[in-house]
Amino acid sequence: MRKSFLTILILASLTCQGQSIQSYLNYGKTTDFRSIKLVLESTTQITFYNANNIEKKKEITSYNDHNNSVVELRYNEDTTLKQRLIRTYDSTGVRCLVKTFENWHPILGHRVETTFNEYDAKGTLNTITEKGPRNNIIRQTKIINNEKGNPIELTMYFENQIQGKEIASYNYEKNEVTISYFNSYNEIINTQTVTIEPNKSQEGDIVNENGDIIKSKNYQKEIKYDKYGNWIKEVYSVIKNGKKIKKSESTRSIKYRK
Repeated sequence: MRKSFLTILILASLTCQGQSIQSYLNYGKTTDFRSIKLVLESTTQITFYNANNIEKKKEITSYNDHNNSVVELRYNEDTTLKQRLIRTYDSTGVRCLVKTFENWHPILGHRVETTFNEYDAKGTLNTITEKGPRNNIIRQTKIINNEKGNPIELTMYFENQIQGKEIASYNYEKNEVTISYFNSYNEIINTQTVTIEPNKSQEGDIVNENGDIIKSKNYQKEIKYDKYGNWIKEVYSVIKNGKKIKKSESTRSIKYRK
């Protein structure tokens, strides 16, 4: 029982903090927009249809002159600001150097964490250092990448001690990666196979004229676009036992630069 609990705890830590091979597979390779038309700001409203309730969120995001997000403001259903994320980039405007994350919690109050990113000579992310409110190092993640720039090994440290490790093996023909998870004792605790590029079509998928997958074996999307080819409405449904179940609906208004 104790070993199972530790396994869940480690996996939850890796996933919730975003420090995982799966979360960094396509890091810095895509933006929120398909067209080269520069965006000033976007406002996205999302409604989630859960089994027992309906949840609404709102996000307002501003962008730099590479269409990369600079400031994200995240609100809950009653339009209360819950989180703010600020990104600082290098001179290219593409590689994020610093992320400052502010969170307002009803019990814990206002908390600020800062993440510092380091890159290798090829411009590939290889070190992430997270610091707390007193500039103390909370976590540090070291990443080893292959020749394609994909992470093959990720090690997370907490107070200079290894907290966990992930090792990845890629099958590019199948668009799959198998990730093995290890605990602090270098014991394997779980393995899973996931998609490398989640938006890459597979056999049997239906793709629209904009290159987006609108139907697959397990889900379906209804998408509307503006004149620049950027989505402004998206309805996401899962398919279970041949039935379509609506899970979320998102609308987005976009302010373009003049």
